[in-house]
Amino acid sequence: MTTSRTISTLAASAALTLALTGVVQENVSSTALSADRIATPVQRTAPTTAQPQRRLQAVSEPYAYRWPLKPFDRQHPVRGFFGDPRIANHGESRQFHFGVDISAPNGTPVYATQTGRAYIHPLHPTTVAVVAPDDREFSYWHVVPVVRSGEQVVAYRTVIGHIEAPYGHVHFSERLDDRYVNPLRRGAMGPFTDLTTPVVRSATIDRSGALVVEAYDETPIAIPRPWHDLPVMPAVVRWRLLTTTGAVAIGWRTAVDFRQTIPYASEFDRVWADGVTQNHVREPGRFRLRLVEADDLRALGHDSYVVEVAVTDTRGNGARARVSLRSS
Repeated sequence: MTTSRTISTLAASAALTLALTGVVQENVSSTALSADRIATPVQRTAPTTAQPQRRLQAVSEPYAYRWPLKPFDRQHPVRGFFGDPRIANHGESRQFHFGVDISAPNGTPVYATQTGRAYIHPLHPTTVAVVAPDDREFSYWHVVPVVRSGEQVVAYRTVIGHIEAPYGHVHFSERLDDRYVNPLRRGAMGPFTDLTTPVVRSATIDRSGALVVEAYDETPIAIPRPWHDLPVMPAVVRWRLLTTTGAVAIGWRTAVDFRQTIPYASEFDRVWADGVTQNHVREPGRFRLRLVEADDLRALGHDSYVVEVAVTDTRGNGARARVSLRSS
């Protein structure tokens, strides 16, 4: 796997890339765009040729709990990130992904990651939750349970179930104080290392006149077929809008920040723009974020702007793109 794997799948032949230190590359070129044209920033730094799996072994940081699959102390491939768009039931269900999808073969044993009491979800019989005395809840979706509701389980000793066919993954989530939190945040599940670099694929004025950005990240470890080479969502997307003379029209704002938690599902249409889709087998999702509504953009009173977008992951790897926009 190389850091261009997901980008090539998305048909973005060039992308802004940062060094692993997170230092932003300067002198980013901009491309003028009219409505609905896509501009791709120019690549400035060649991706590293080192194998990600080999680099992952060389980096460690403190973590609170281990993985729910054996070996517990080795990073596993994650094909769905916290905050990814999730759309189901012909668009009637629209929400932010409230956990991470850990890829593994069907039938793989899934272990409790904390000692506590297990419960089978009353509406989802293939979902097991484990609640500790401090009310922290870990839940494991798409598993065939081998425990009963009310049973006491022991961290990393009790098998709570096996991955249900045909899902090929366990959806793992953590809830604290009635809010879902990112299992891949610093100091949570580990070991976890991410040395890939998210990118800004495009910034456009869409047909409605709204300012929309597409941003993507790739999985730290390659995912087995058929879910290979599909994107995941950067943890943070920030942006600002400048006039062509360099004056600040809108200062730095945060479009999304999934490092700790996610918005409520009711915020979906405020965050995501028209045309957003989730990943499907051999069909990459489109992660389209709404930055400025058409009326708000027109109220600024300019025809042309420069939008600067910065994207980062939970480990601080990031990229920054600056793109010229024409609103008419």
